[in-house]
Amino acid sequence: MLVCDLRQNAFLKVGNKSDRIDARKLAELLRSNLLRPVYHGEHGVRTLKELSRSYLVISGDLARVMTRLKAVYRSWAIPCAGKQIYAPRYRGEWLGKLSEAGLRRRAEIYYEQFDALRSLRQQVRRELLAESAKHKASKLLCQIPSIGPIRAALLIAILQTPRSTSNI
Repeated sequence: MLVCDLRQNAFLKVGNKSDRIDARKLAELLRSNLLRPVYHGEHGVRTLKELSRSYLVISGDLARVMTRLKAVYRSWAIPCAGKQIYAPRYRGEWLGKLSEAGLRRRAEIYYEQFDALRSLRQQVRRELLAESAKHKASKLLCQIPSIGPIRAALLIAILQTPRSTSNI
């Protein structure tokens, strides 16, 4: 498979336009060895895109589990402001506030989900930052105030240059 920039070939701009005609013209150019491949660079952004999608989805899932966990306590009129409810060393204390066994087990399951998603997010975060460091744009974007390494990685993955969809 050869990826080429059709704007470089004036032969394709001349005459009628249809899929059949364009395919025939491309075949003639390929047979004549007149097509020039497009350089995609050493570091494409496909891996970075997938890692950023994973990071965003896992972060959303983690936020939903945190909301569910607080909803368990609020449903029994137990105030739970702040982040202390998520800390592993206070879990026994928080679970002790739940008198019903089924409700306590539900909260334990949410805590298990929370721990699994938090460790998975940290792993994906490390991979995302490592992949982002391969791109020159990452250092430039980090120089902008309020754009840290995660935001820079997400920007590189989401934004595309007008000339190329493979690198920034």
